[in-house]
Amino acid sequence: FGQLWDAYLVAGKKQQAEKYLDDLRLIAEKTKLFSLAQTVLLGEMNLKIIDGQLEEAVKMLEETRARSEQAGVMGMRGMAANKELLYLGRPVEIPEVILRTIEGRVTNCLILAHQGQIEEASKTLDRYVVNRTNFGTDEDLFPAFMDTVFLEASVLIGHSRAAEMLYNRFNGTDVRTGGGRALSCVARLLGGAAALLERYDDARQHYQEAIEVCTEMGFRPEMALTRLELAELLLDHYPDEKAEALDHLDFAINEFREMKMQPSLERALRRKDILKA
Repeated sequence: FGQLWDAYLVAGKKQQAEKYLDDLRLIAEKTKLFSLAQTVLLGEMNLKIIDGQLEEAVKMLEETRARSEQAGVMGMRGMAANKELLYLGRPVEIPEVILRTIEGRVTNCLILAHQGQIEEASKTLDRYVVNRTNFGTDEDLFPAFMDTVFLEASVLIGHSRAAEMLYNRFNGTDVRTGGGRALSCVARLLGGAAALLERYDDARQHYQEAIEVCTEMGFRPEMALTRLELAELLLDHYPDEKAEALDHLDFAINEFREMKMQPSLERALRRKDILKA
């Protein structure tokens, strides 16, 4: 059931995803299938995240976990359960049983990157990206959505080699997001990778594409992050365009406040304080 949902989100087709979810909801109500009902809840949580209703997404996360525990299954404790918590700066706990899986290790790499634990996150990137057998070839069966998570982590910790490899994998493709299990705007991540690699014109182009994708999808958190990163790029490398940079920065600050994205808000305010000084 989740594959078509993921495909719509990967392609940035939010309206089609919403229609598909409506159909799934009707089927779930008629069949009373627990697994399908949980899939619908996951989809609804994805939409809350995209719309920037992050506190509502957290409430839905707790609901799905409670229902899973009542049913005696592990439930949503893997990659799908963490994005809203990371946006909000909340602690993310991964059970040991999940950490033993590849999805758990990928998820933990992103968590470590957000926490600034560079050495530990780098070890995972080295193992699963830099030293991965058949990386980027037709024989490479590693899931693309996991590589979008690694791309985000590599930019966060400044792992240039991994970022370059993952940049080359996704640049020029039609992958718009990582799907329901890895909600991020890939064009934004490509912009961050290009900036890390000192390809500033390419970075700017990717950020403009990210703005288009986020506008079409109504992807509020990623739009705010894109405009923050574009502001930083312009301030650092295009000093003649300070006015545009400030517009992006002010937009991002207001959005972060409304969505309660505290880590990103603090980052944006630090940049604003530097400009005032």
